[in-house]
Amino acid sequence: MNKLLLALLVSLSFLPCMAQLKVVNPSDYPISLAVGYYADKGLIKGWSTLGWVNIAAHDSTNLLPRGVAGDSFYYYGRVSGCDQVYEGQYGLFIHPTDAFQVSNAASEAPISLTKGVAKVPFVKVDLPANSRNYRLVLPKVNCTQTGKRQGNWTIYLDRDKEETSTPEDASYIRNVKYQNGEPTGIVRDYYYPSKKLQWDGKLLGNNLEIKHGTCFTYDENGKKREEATYQNGQLVGEIRRWNEMGKEVVVRKSYKAVKVLDPQKGYLVSYYNPGKSRTVIPVKLPANTVAWYYEFTASRNQAEVAASQAKFQLLSQLTTLVDETGITKLAVASLSTPPGGSICNVYLMKEVKQADSFEAKKEFYYDREGSRTSLSSAVVPIKSNEAKYVSLGLQNPDNLYGVHYALEVIAIVEESK
Repeated sequence: MNKLLLALLVSLSFLPCMAQLKVVNPSDYPISLAVGYYADKGLIKGWSTLGWVNIAAHDSTNLLPRGVAGDSFYYYGRVSGCDQVYEGQYGLFIHPTDAFQVSNAASEAPISLTKGVAKVPFVKVDLPANSRNYRLVLPKVNCTQTGKRQGNWTIYLDRDKEETSTPEDASYIRNVKYQNGEPTGIVRDYYYPSKKLQWDGKLLGNNLEIKHGTCFTYDENGKKREEATYQNGQLVGEIRRWNEMGKEVVVRKSYKAVKVLDPQKGYLVSYYNPGKSRTVIPVKLPANTVAWYYEFTASRNQAEVAASQAKFQLLSQLTTLVDETGITKLAVASLSTPPGGSICNVYLMKEVKQADSFEAKKEFYYDREGSRTSLSSAVVPIKSNEAKYVSLGLQNPDNLYGVHYALEVIAIVEESK
């Protein structure tokens, strides 16, 4: 402990013996803490601040030697090596880097021997009535470094396994370790609030939806219920399942073609004419979709598009080609393509913000597998990767002429018996 901070702590010895304050750091990172307390003795009464007090990872310290006077105190903290800070809504003065003690810290006229003080938002803690000891456990930190997730994270998930910041909405807790924004090692999900293991396996990518390797699912009694192996999000082989008695269940799979989107007809103006030269068509894929297809045609002539759309037969073709093994590459080649006359760009997007940027004619990103430029007609196959959001963005690239289009979407859905 440096001499200045020691002197500051000793100077507080006149404080009345009130609530003894112990602060616990449960995170994997050291923390530097500033505390705001009420001084009711001495020349300057009122709110004062003191810092910095360093607390090692998974350690604790007594923050003030004689305790806290009054029924509340405040704290502000920084996490070593992380973007995160502990902050609230109550402005008090500190020094950003040096050891400090500030009197009159809640006013706009702070008093301090240390120059360069600045106001920051403190967290308020109300003390229990007549409390002689108080133990503050700081919230555990999910660390980011320049915006990238790092280290061990504990994440609350709702019943759809979407991240939520509200524990009351959580059905699961996920423990995952990050390295430069990417998950690494085994990820474990637990039932909440029982904290019993529900799932473990590897996940790829920031969205934590792409499974990889062998994954296991458990019930709340700790019994294994499912085992599956994935390669970059795609199921490899069969899923093994067990019943409540621990007996393996034989699962038969079948596949069927399902109409996802009835034929959509529309018109896109040329780039320099008033009106829409782009449009976004959301695609809501059914659960257990293993692949999907869109059939597309475009022409300057509306009657030609209407005639082509009337001959769409993708659903019937896929229905005849799908069996228990799904659909083969050879079968895909046999699908007939509708006629087309003009061209259109079709972009597959898997994020709402990318679709919004596309429609606003801003920079956007798209999935190359399902996207086509200068497309007049086609049947385009796409592997499903369990994306939460899917849309097709249509763009007329012509500077002079508008284009009519027709589009439908069919999915191949897996069923287990």
